[in-house]
Amino acid sequence: MAKKNTNPSKSATRTPDTDPGVGFDWQTWIPIILAFVVFSTGLRNEILGIDDHTATVDNPAVVGFSPFTHFNLGMYAPITWLFYGIAYALGKDNAVLYHLLSLGAHVFNVYLVGKLILRISGQRGTAFWVALLFAIHPIQVESVAWIAGFSTPLYALFFLLSCNWYLDYAEKPEEKRAYSLALTAFVLACLSKSAAVTLPLVLVLLDWWTGRPVLDRKRIMGYAPFFAIALFFGALTVYSRMAAGMNMDANGNNYSLLDRFLVLCYTPVLYWGKYLLPLKLNIYYGFEKVNGQFPWTYWVAPAVLAAVLYFAWRWRNSARYLVFGILFFFANISVMLPFRSMGTFELCADHYNYLAMIGIFFALAQGLPALAERWPGASGLLRAAVGVWTAAMIFYAVRQITIWKDTFTVVNHAIENGSHQNGRLYEARANALAKNKDLNGAIKDYTKALEINPELWESYKYRGSLYGAKRQYEKSVQDLGKYIEQYPDQYEQVFNLGLSLYNMGHLPEAVKAFDRTLQIDPNFERAYAARGNAYMAMGDSAKAELDLREYEKRKQ
Repeated sequence: MAKKNTNPSKSATRTPDTDPGVGFDWQTWIPIILAFVVFSTGLRNEILGIDDHTATVDNPAVVGFSPFTHFNLGMYAPITWLFYGIAYALGKDNAVLYHLLSLGAHVFNVYLVGKLILRISGQRGTAFWVALLFAIHPIQVESVAWIAGFSTPLYALFFLLSCNWYLDYAEKPEEKRAYSLALTAFVLACLSKSAAVTLPLVLVLLDWWTGRPVLDRKRIMGYAPFFAIALFFGALTVYSRMAAGMNMDANGNNYSLLDRFLVLCYTPVLYWGKYLLPLKLNIYYGFEKVNGQFPWTYWVAPAVLAAVLYFAWRWRNSARYLVFGILFFFANISVMLPFRSMGTFELCADHYNYLAMIGIFFALAQGLPALAERWPGASGLLRAAVGVWTAAMIFYAVRQITIWKDTFTVVNHAIENGSHQNGRLYEARANALAKNKDLNGAIKDYTKALEINPELWESYKYRGSLYGAKRQYEKSVQDLGKYIEQYPDQYEQVFNLGLSLYNMGHLPEAVKAFDRTLQIDPNFERAYAARGNAYMAMGDSAKAELDLREYEKRKQ
C-alpha cells in the first residue's frame, strides 16, 4: 500500500509532477475501471418494490417533470428528481436507465475521491488504495445498485466537487471563482440529498489537515455561507418530514437514555466491522432486543469506541492520519447517527457510509505501511493479506449486487439474516409475492407483518384486496374496513370494500360504499356500474338504469 507519510501537512503541498512512485495513469484508471465493471453487473436488476417506484415512476415530480415543486418520501431533492425525470422521459419504467444514472455518478465519484486524496496526502499510493476501496467495497452496493439510493452518489458527486474547488480557493484565496464554484456545488449537493449538510465540517477538517488556521477571521468568514446553507437545508428537511406526516422520533419511543447511549455507540462500531468484514449486509438493520435486553455486543461497543478514540488522541502526533480519518468518518455520518429518527424507519443503513468510509480507508492506507515499516519481517505477509482481502471485497461486491436483483431476493435475504424492521420487510416480501401471483404466500407474509406491527395499514389494504380475489369476502371487509378507518378518502379501497359487500349479499351496505366512492371521486366510472348492478339486485331498476347509462356515457 502507500508509503508512510510522516508529515501530512507538508506532503499535501506536493504536486503530482513531483510525487515519486509508479506511474499516475494506471493508479488513476484501475479503480475507475473496476467500479464500472463491478457495478455494471447490476444493470439488469429490476425496479424494486422498496421505494423505487415511489421515487421514480410513481413520483409526480418525475412523471410531470416538475422537480422543484414537490416533496416526495418526506424529502426535497429536485436535482435527483430532475435526473430521474430525464430517465423517465427516455424509457418510462426501463430499469437500465435508472441504474446507468447511479453507475455514472459512482464512477465519476471514484475519480473525484482519488483526486481529493492525492491532493491532501501527496501520495499516489494512498490515493489509489482509498479510491479502489471506495470503488468496489460491498457496503457501497446499497447506494449504487438501489435505484432509490441514487440520491446518495449524486449528492456525493457535488459534495466532492465542492471539496476540490474549495481546496483550489484555500490554496489561492485570490481565486474567487473557485470559492463560488464550491458554494454552488454545495447547494446542488443539498438539492440532491439533505445529507450533504455535513460538508462545512469536512471543509474545516481539510483546512486543519493541510495546516491552515481554521480559527483565522478570514477563514471563518469563508465558512459562514456554507454553514448558513447547511442550517437552511437542515431546517427544510425537518419541515419536509413533518409535512409528510412522519413521526420524527418514531423508532426511539421505547428507548431509555441508556438504550440510546448503547445504540449510539454501537452504530459506528457496527459500520467499522462491516468495512473489514462485510458479512450479512442488509437493506435495513434493526436495533433488536432479545428478552428485553440488547445483545452483549451493544454493551461492549462503548468500550471499543472509547479505546479507538483514546489511541487516536494518544497517537495524534505520530499517527495524525488516524485522527483525520476518524474525524472525517464522524463528520460525514454525524447527521445519520441514531440520536433520533428523522422520520425514516432506518436508524442504521449501508448507504449512510458512502462518503464516511473514505476517512477510515484513508487511515488504513496510511497506517498499514507504517506497520510494515515498524515490523519489516511481516511486510510480505501483510501485503499478501491485503491483496487477498481486496480480491474478496470485489468478489463479495458482485455477489451482493445479485442480491439486489429483485424485491423478493433482497428482502428475503434480510429476513433470513434476522432483520424484519418491525414487520415492514415481511410486508415488502408480501408485495413481491403478490406481484408474482403467489396469493397464499403473500397473505401469509402480510399476516406475519401485522402480527409484529398491527399499525402497518398498507398490509390491511393489500391483504384485504387479496382476500377479495380469493373470494374470502368477510376477511376482505374486515381488512379494508381497518384501512379505511385510517384513510377514509382512499376511494379505490372504499370501492373494493363495496365489491366485497356486494359479493356477500349485503347490498344496502355495498350501495353506501359506492355512494362514498363517488362522493370522493365522481369520475370513478366503475362505481356507477357496480352501484347499478347492486340496485338491479335490489329490484330498483330505475336507479340501476340511471347508473348503468351513466357508466356507458363516461366509458365512451
